Amino acid sequence: MLNLQGEQQVYPGGTRPKFVVTLVNTGDVMCKTDVGPRALEIRITSGADRIWSTSDCISGDGVEIKRLERGIPYVRPVEWDRHRSGGRCGTARPGARPGTYVAAVYADDLQSPPKAVFHLR
Repeated sequence: MLNLQGEQQVYPGGTRPKFVVTLVNTGDVMCKTDVGPRALEIRITSGADRIWSTSDCISGDGVEIKRLERGIPYVRPVEWDRHRSGGRCGTARPGARPGTYVAAVYADDLQSPPKAVFHLR
C-alpha cells in the first residue's frame, strides 16, 4: 500500500511544502524494494506543466533498497524548495508561482498514483 500525505493544503509565501510518503508491505512475507528517488518518485505538476520531481538532479544511481516487513510502514519525508527542476540542475532554477499544484507519488506498476492537491500563495 502506498500513500502520500501533504502537511498543509495552503502554503504561504516562503513556506516549503512538505509531504510524507508511506509504503506498507501487505503481502504475507518480507520483501525487498527500491525506495530511492527514481523508483519511488514524487512529482509535482500544475495542470500539464511538470514542475519538480525527486528523480531530477540526484547524485549517484538513486537506488535505495529496503527490507519491508509485513505491516511495518516505511516512511519518507519529502520537502520541496519551491523551485522547478528538470534539465536545469546546477544552475539557478526559477521559483514556482502562486497557484494550485498536485503532488503525486509514482512507483513501478502503480495504475493510480496517490495524490495531494495544494496551493502556493
